[in-house]
Amino acid sequence: MHKCDTLKGRIVEGDTTMLNDILQSIGILLVYFLINPLLYIGLFAVYLFSGNRVKQERLSFHTRVYGRMADITIPFLSAVLLGVCVSIVTIALGLTITLPFVAVLAIIYIIFALTTQLRWISPTFVLGAVLLLYGFEPVLSTVETLMPLYNILAQIPIFVPAAILAIMALAEGFLIRMNGHVYTSPLLERSKRGKWVGIHIAKRLWMVPIILFIPEGIIPAFSFWPVLTVADIGLQPVLVPFLIGFQQRVRGTLPHIQIRTMGLRVIGLGIVFALLAAGSYFVPFLAVLLGGLAIVSRELLSYYAKKLDDKLPAFFSSQTKGCVVLGVLPGSPAEKMNIVVGETIVRINGQEVFDQTSFYEALQINSAFAKVDVLNHEGEVRFAKGALYDGEHHQLGVLLVKDDADLQDSIV
Repeated sequence: MHKCDTLKGRIVEGDTTMLNDILQSIGILLVYFLINPLLYIGLFAVYLFSGNRVKQERLSFHTRVYGRMADITIPFLSAVLLGVCVSIVTIALGLTITLPFVAVLAIIYIIFALTTQLRWISPTFVLGAVLLLYGFEPVLSTVETLMPLYNILAQIPIFVPAAILAIMALAEGFLIRMNGHVYTSPLLERSKRGKWVGIHIAKRLWMVPIILFIPEGIIPAFSFWPVLTVADIGLQPVLVPFLIGFQQRVRGTLPHIQIRTMGLRVIGLGIVFALLAAGSYFVPFLAVLLGGLAIVSRELLSYYAKKLDDKLPAFFSSQTKGCVVLGVLPGSPAEKMNIVVGETIVRINGQEVFDQTSFYEALQINSAFAKVDVLNHEGEVRFAKGALYDGEHHQLGVLLVKDDADLQDSIV
């Protein structure tokens, strides 16, 4: 019994030591993720554009639609889930970088962020620029100030950033399709004829955690820290937050139609990029070609979407019958009634509505309760009802396109 107890004690002690090593290893992984400059570049960018979004919404409706934290919470889960999927691919490929290379990426991210164009804060543009730097090496590597940069790039085979670019382009397409249309920001603007119309602005910055490898020994490790051995070289995993920015203005259709279509187009580009990246393993020049193509094609895709949207008549505009819902405030009675963006409210409490004034008057028929006739996206009428808020800055919680004759805010 004594020997048995001793053996059990050793097993328990061994299990505890193993658990501690694993927890310490995970802790190191998270610490290097949290001290990565890319993470704080992303958080600072979110802070800036979320503040601008709230400001623009207040100018249109005298209220914000979503809180500033929504720009972090809305993309969070989709970014993490896709990060897991992408990490499976990067682990299988054994893609290896160095910490100085991450610093180079951070500097290029900052340069693109200074343009204030959110869609340029993306691996497509950042890694595209890196691949072009490889291509200009014969000319630029002789410049003394750029020699440290090219010393860093020389440690990374060109097909590695090419492969990461292709993988992240595919990830961007899936994120746009899955999450880009969720809680877009409604705004008001003047049409060419001087009338008020509604638009939706999609702005996202996904911070996608991706596992890559660095040469063993660069960071501390414990006995259970996973190490991949390739050609007698030990590789340690690190968690890198890749920033994927997206912005799109939608005026002529429901937001999800154009944004999900954009996602499919980006996925198509990602497939082309993947073919070029695979070819660059054998023909390195294809990676340089990929860098230029990625930047130009992604920008042309945004330009093409804008041109198509501008040709369409405004979807959110004043109607002769009914009021088109431009936006719905979170937590409002309208949201609880399942009223969604793009539906048309035709009657309230049995009275037809066609603008803000008639909408407000119909709500006053019963200030505590509303019966609403809603024309859905399929053109079918459904009936919704619910209690109204007393003493709030809104009653139903829908955002409408205002008329010039209306003096009150375009929120009822």
